[in-house]
Amino acid sequence: MSRQFRNSNWLKTNGFAPQVYLFRNIESGQVIYSQLPHVSDYQIKQQFFRPNWENRKPNKRRDLWRPMAVATFETHSKAVQAYHGLVELRYMREVSKRKEAESLRKRNEYHQIWYSSQYRPTWSQESVSDLSTIIDELKLECKVHWDTLWRKGDDKYWNEELSQHFEMDQVSPREKFVILDELRKNCLNDLAQLHSQSQSQSPETSKVEAKPIEN
Repeated sequence: MSRQFRNSNWLKTNGFAPQVYLFRNIESGQVIYSQLPHVSDYQIKQQFFRPNWENRKPNKRRDLWRPMAVATFETHSKAVQAYHGLVELRYMREVSKRKEAESLRKRNEYHQIWYSSQYRPTWSQESVSDLSTIIDELKLECKVHWDTLWRKGDDKYWNEELSQHFEMDQVSPREKFVILDELRKNCLNDLAQLHSQSQSQSPETSKVEAKPIEN
């Protein structure tokens, strides 16, 4: 379980792919970033810095969370870098740059953050924007699998040289987490193949024959 931050060596040793997961709360629209394919209390505590009545601290109940996107990076260290960047951008939105963020959020006629029933689209929209920003600013090549492609927004907000976008297989909510495991396995297989190819293409170490010393 993800009860603490995991470094790149731990992720690699324990069979996890260089991925960052975005989970969406189906009631509130809130999004959680995760290094592992599930939501935990640690992530909620880490990423909801100043919860209030508009952005309450969510429950970790598994039935409330759906995989929204899986971002796959070239290496585990780059995945960790992306995760740090996403959490830092959220901190800026909620703490250090809160006033600026509030001024950009869509409001209803009562000057509240726009919502439909309990759902506020703002949270998922900001998360998508932050992922795009991290990929672009840190120059990270990335493949993003979305639960539906329309969630990524307009193509103009993405660096097409760095990011590729795909849609997850459409399955029942209960099977969504099975899809995450398939993406993990596929990523690890691809990495293993790349490693094998690089090893086979590397030049062989030349052998120097020992010559007898002449007197």
